[in-house]
Amino acid sequence: HIERTPELSCSEEWENNAEFPMGSLGCLLQQNIYSHGKSLLSDFYEFELGTDMGNYCSFAGSGNKKAPSPPHTLEELLYEVGVKDDISAATVDQVIGSSPWAAKFRQYLKSRNLSGDETILRFLVLIQPLKSCANFNNNHAQILGHSKIHHGLTESDRKRLFMDIFDTFLSEDSEDVLPLSNQALWGDLLATSNAIKAGLPVSMESIIEIIQVRKDPGVWDEGIEPTYMRFLKQAPPPTLTACILSIL
Repeated sequence: HIERTPELSCSEEWENNAEFPMGSLGCLLQQNIYSHGKSLLSDFYEFELGTDMGNYCSFAGSGNKKAPSPPHTLEELLYEVGVKDDISAATVDQVIGSSPWAAKFRQYLKSRNLSGDETILRFLVLIQPLKSCANFNNNHAQILGHSKIHHGLTESDRKRLFMDIFDTFLSEDSEDVLPLSNQALWGDLLATSNAIKAGLPVSMESIIEIIQVRKDPGVWDEGIEPTYMRFLKQAPPPTLTACILSIL
């Protein structure tokens, strides 16, 4: 005859184990707030069960909001950068560096000497406010279903960004010219640049034209987009087990 030891509830098991054994993960997660002593595991026990498990690794990190896995597409990556209207060619590198996955992707490009794709990445980030402006003015659906509200740019911001982008990435005098294959489009953008310099306003048609540079084959389909797909293959998302082990 074998006597079975009565099963302990999560709370009873917790009270009977002062040395913090691994135990049942379910028991640990059911402790909404752990307030017993100063433990290195305190952050873990304060984790609420209702919290989205997809953000588990972010919770365990240094406090910064970091996606547990890289954005699935290049468009998602650019959206997550969260570019503000006051961005300029002088600050675009800082903006990329402040976004965890954009910074990782840039490092991936640097480590492989893909300077052309680095230039394209900088261009795509810098043009984001104009893209959002065009979406707003044309009443386009928000990309990816995100709730972020797009808003229109002021006339001065449209002019400034247009000229900044043209001078940095499209001018014949630039050191980082994009591999634009559509020369007719380039001619139209040059004409708009000259018109802005003459004090004329920039039309929404001209804004849409410069946005078209994003999807030029040399920039997107045959440029940076395939490179980002390769980046994704070597940057798998961490598993929940790996997250837990990194904490324990």
